[in-house]
This record gives sequence, structure tokens and C-alpha cells, in this order.
Amino acid sequence: MTNDDGTKITLRVSPEDIQLMEDFMSEHEIGNRSDFIRDAIRGYIANSRTSPEMDADGIYVRLTGVQLQTLENMRKDGTIYDAESYIRQLVAVDIIPKEALEDSKARSFKAAQQSSRNM
Repeated sequence: MTNDDGTKITLRVSPEDIQLMEDFMSEHEIGNRSDFIRDAIRGYIANSRTSPEMDADGIYVRLTGVQLQTLENMRKDGTIYDAESYIRQLVAVDIIPKEALEDSKARSFKAAQQSSRNM
């Protein structure tokens, strides 16, 4: 009877990459390097199959487990509607100057007033 555990591969990795791997493994409770590498390969392949075709105009951001859990907790308690819209709001607040936002609101209000007078 043959016990085939798969093909053995030798991989050379720099000390810096080993440290990154060890740090990641300890943060995510991954048991050993082999499990980590197998999971990384599967994740890389799955990501390669889905990312580029999904949306050419999108930006994909990886968040830590703590960040994701925080967003999920905020959604559960009703603080935010969903993580994606909340992140969009944070980006908009950070990149749109207050003056531009105030100007847009004022112009929009004036246009609404003008429209209501013409009805």
C-alpha cells in the first residue's frame, strides 16, 4: 500500500521573507509553513481568477482581521449601513476639500430653489 502525501518541493526564501511569513502565521494562527504556503498558493490562484475581470475601475484594499471585524461590528449595531459605503464616505471626506463640498451644496440648493419656482 502506497501513502502518497503529494509532491515535495524545495523553496529558497530570504530571511526577511521568512520573518514576514512567521509574523503572519503567528497573527493568523497558522500551524506550520507548509500549511501557510499551500494556503498562499490557493489564495493567489483564486485571486488571480477573480480580481482583474471584476472591475477595471475599482481599487482593491486588503484590511486586517481586526479592521474587518470592527466594520462588521459597526454594521451589526447599525452605526454603518455596510463597510463599502462607509469606506467610500471616509475617502470622500478625506479628499474633497470642505470649500468644494460647501460650494456644491450651495449651488445644488440654489438650483433646487430655481427649479421649484419654475414649477
